[in-house]
Amino acid sequence: MQKKAQAIQKQNTAPHVLSRGGYEYLEQKLLAEKTKKKMEEVAQLGSIDGVIDPPSPVRHHMKWKMAHTKKTWEMTTEAAKEFAAKIVSHFQLTIRIISLYLVNAMYKCVFSMHNSFEEQAT
Repeated sequence: MQKKAQAIQKQNTAPHVLSRGGYEYLEQKLLAEKTKKKMEEVAQLGSIDGVIDPPSPVRHHMKWKMAHTKKTWEMTTEAAKEFAAKIVSHFQLTIRIISLYLVNAMYKCVFSMHNSFEEQAT
């Protein structure tokens, strides 16, 4: 049994450095940091009376990247570094595609409204 587990572990090219809390603890920690940062920003503006929105959820690719980063801010292995770069570039590409889609949808909406106004005017 132990030999089988060791063989499986040898195949892991990107080990994580999470404690027993795992991804849940990491997410709580990152959300606490985001909340603290928001509170500091609000305090600098001088308006503490306003309602502070809760922080946005931590994106999965950021949790993965933090789980594979040591305390010295180095990735655990070279394979983890390459994989993290692929994940981030894929995420950025996805965001670009979504924004282009939204811009095109907005243009179509504006042009269709413009055409309907022209039809009503005539």
